[in-house]
Amino acid sequence: MNDFYHICLTAHSEVLLRCPEDYRDITNLVALSAYRSGVQILVDAIMSNHMHFIVLSENPGKFALSLRISITKHFNSKYFRNKRLFDRKVFICKLEGARHIIMAINYVLKNPVHHGQASTPYSYPCSTANFLFAKDRGVPEHIQENYITYNNRRKQSGIYCPKNAKIPNDISIDPNGMMYRSSFEEIRLVESFYMTPNSFIYNMNRRTSDEWIKEQEQDQVKSAPITLELIERGVKFNTVNEMLKNENATRTGRQLKSDTEVCQLIDNEIRGRYKADSIYKIGIKQRLQIAMSLVKEPDISLQIASRAAVVPFQLLQNEYDSYYGVRKNRF
Repeated sequence: MNDFYHICLTAHSEVLLRCPEDYRDITNLVALSAYRSGVQILVDAIMSNHMHFIVLSENPGKFALSLRISITKHFNSKYFRNKRLFDRKVFICKLEGARHIIMAINYVLKNPVHHGQASTPYSYPCSTANFLFAKDRGVPEHIQENYITYNNRRKQSGIYCPKNAKIPNDISIDPNGMMYRSSFEEIRLVESFYMTPNSFIYNMNRRTSDEWIKEQEQDQVKSAPITLELIERGVKFNTVNEMLKNENATRTGRQLKSDTEVCQLIDNEIRGRYKADSIYKIGIKQRLQIAMSLVKEPDISLQIASRAAVVPFQLLQNEYDSYYGVRKNRF
């Protein structure tokens, strides 16, 4: 029997989206894993070091395992690495009750806002948010000839996915070779939970509060209420208070560079100095030097530098404290 679940896969010490092409490739692997596992995806949010899904499935663990294996194989091959990518533990939470499901969807779509990667759910490109009630929100219609089915280009090489992958004929592909979310996610089902475009927009703009918990109590189910703490279980570095601050931010100011931006800085400008094909082919001492050079910039944090340069956070923290402690004592 199929049930609704929230799934979170994490890779705390790595960056999954080192370049824009990684987003395309991982999106395609998500679609293929869902197809192989018989899972219906409602919404997703693919972040730089973790990803959230709301799914309808009989066996969500099968989907999570398939996705972890396929992304790890792709990542290891592309970046010349040969080890585990994701954290060992996968967080899977069963969702019971319509309000519980809506709250879980809310939190997943607002995840980029909570992590300071977007000011609204719609401005983050790596999630389902902009595909919901698109016409009612004035999102321009996608040009149909730019989204053609795989069946019409079976002999072409425009789709990016593993060789010999079984792909449904009704999967649509954009000009960059990425599978179109509306062809592999249950957009209409998600819209039915919100019922109206105004209800959806209202939920995307709502601030997290105790009212969310009270509303879920009306479902009269045994499941615990869906909260930010529950959705973000296991995510390090970002506390719930920091996430709420990001959600409630009303002023503009200098923002930190994203993980992908810092990875692009490394891969396009720094890595060449070491004559290496990948950051993973550079020794740990040199990677530590790279990370230390990055944190000198005011818009790159220790956490981001450690992930992008693939340096254990504690090692970078100790080096940073030692270096700047010595400088402070000298002057």
